[in-house]
Amino acid sequence: MATAAEPGTDLVADTPDSGNPVVATQATPKPNMLPVVSSEGIALPNIAEVLAQPAVRKAMPAIITLLTIAIFLIAYSVTREPPTRSLYPGLSEADRQTAFDALTSAEFYVRIDDQTGDLIVRDERYHEARIFLASRGLPQEGAAGGMGSLSEDASMTTSQFMEQVRYVSAMEQELAKSVAQISTIQAARVHLAAPKQSVFVRNRTPAKASVVVTPFPGRIISNSQVEAIIHMVSSSVPYLSADDVVVVDKRGKLLTDAKRFASMQLNSSQMEHKNSIEETYRSRIDALLSSVVGEENVRSEVDVTMDFTETEATFEEFDNNRNGPKARSEILTQENNSTMAAIGIPGSMNNTNPGLASGVVDGQLGDDPVGTDGSSSTRQTRNYELDRAVRHVKMRGGMIQRISVAVIINEREVEAPPPAAPVLAEGEEAPAQEVAVEAPGMVIDPYTDAELERFTNLVKGVVGFDQARGDVVTVVAAAFEKPVPIENLVKWYENAQVMSTARSMGAALTFIILLFVVVRPVLKSYLPQVETVEETKAVRRQDGELTEEELAMIQEEEPESLDDIKAKLKPKKSTISADMLDTANSYDDKVALVRYLVAEDAGRVANVIRKMIKVG
Repeated sequence: MATAAEPGTDLVADTPDSGNPVVATQATPKPNMLPVVSSEGIALPNIAEVLAQPAVRKAMPAIITLLTIAIFLIAYSVTREPPTRSLYPGLSEADRQTAFDALTSAEFYVRIDDQTGDLIVRDERYHEARIFLASRGLPQEGAAGGMGSLSEDASMTTSQFMEQVRYVSAMEQELAKSVAQISTIQAARVHLAAPKQSVFVRNRTPAKASVVVTPFPGRIISNSQVEAIIHMVSSSVPYLSADDVVVVDKRGKLLTDAKRFASMQLNSSQMEHKNSIEETYRSRIDALLSSVVGEENVRSEVDVTMDFTETEATFEEFDNNRNGPKARSEILTQENNSTMAAIGIPGSMNNTNPGLASGVVDGQLGDDPVGTDGSSSTRQTRNYELDRAVRHVKMRGGMIQRISVAVIINEREVEAPPPAAPVLAEGEEAPAQEVAVEAPGMVIDPYTDAELERFTNLVKGVVGFDQARGDVVTVVAAAFEKPVPIENLVKWYENAQVMSTARSMGAALTFIILLFVVVRPVLKSYLPQVETVEETKAVRRQDGELTEEELAMIQEEEPESLDDIKAKLKPKKSTISADMLDTANSYDDKVALVRYLVAEDAGRVANVIRKMIKVG
């Protein structure tokens, strides 16, 4: 039996077959393997010993992978440009300079945008920067003025004129803030001309206003928004009519022109209806002709003239049954005249009073013996009710008055026919060498009049052509110009999107290179080498050892004697595994096998004992 010895002594093992002793010498520890001793005298484990532990070596690939990912994420977060945000866009130059100095002195990250000139701060400190500038009274244009400024610098000596000027200025700034709240407007200025009004109505002067608006880049102020600005300003100022409000953009374009002549032109809803009809006709024409000439070879435009006039009329009709004329009213008049002729002898006194008639009491009236003259008239009016019908008709607008269609078709290109062979005269021989002929190119094959007429008839059928209405359809064929590529005015390395993509791709490429150059070799050094079965067999046969199949056959056989095992192992100089020790019959045979192993491979046994001493 081999016994453990003190460090530095030799280990001697005797074998039954030879008297030569086998010496196993313990290796002296290297200087870098010495344990580290702390100041308190406690032995600390060496880094190499810690890394050599099986658990550490087993977890080392995962640790290296996690450390690599962590280092990459830290490097990417450090090199990546943090997200930024524009602070108070549209500031004046004075406020911008003051705000820049204030933020710089407060150690804020601030820079000026090269394109817009706005102040740019980091997104995580955006609200902090706004609060900081507000505490410094910035921006001064937004903080100053407004209705809140009326109470500032107020004193008993302030004249009425100055009070009026301050009031108008406050109104202008409040209206400008309200106009700037519209989504498409970046900034606005309002100018009011509000004269002092008289107590007499006939002496009152109407107020006037002008508004200057600045839209956001790429945004368009619609007519409805202009109309909203006009009504908002006119309703906020006394004696200000909507017709006296002018809206101008920053380019000097008068935006209220379209609203002033809105009654003469189409409003937005009517224009949308007109455009929708034109687009419907245009899409139908393109869909029909593109199936014949190709989608990219046809262009069409449609103009529809529409009448949006609304007509309202009331009709009253009589004699719907057609019974002929009837009297509606008649007047009946009857007159009676009665007159007595003259009686008596001409020249006699016929006009004398004949005296009282007999039997007439004084003071009473008697009958007229002669009679009295008289006339009578009767008038009657008769009205008749006739059959009557009242009809109220209201004609809505949107009637199509005229349709004009213009269609242009790209000339078709066909491959040019090959050149014809030269005609040889009688007795002339063909040239010995053939002349190289260039490949034929593409030539234009114009459409015939019949084909254009067919296209015209197709378009007329699509739009519902009406000659009486004055419709016009024109179809022509022409060669389209090939589009010219537009040069990019911004250099590619100055494009922010390109640079951002390049940074991301560079970071990914760096990570991949780091994995293959650093991580992969380290992992290969810690991971066990995997050999194929054929390679293992070849190495064992080359060294004269038993293969796995032969060892398995030995293990599966019945227990045998020590001489039989030696007889099988000696020819091939194979080593003894731990499983092969079980095939021995007795304990003495196992000890003899171990001694035989020491005699055959003393170096491996010395290494095993050295490791046992270290672990112990």
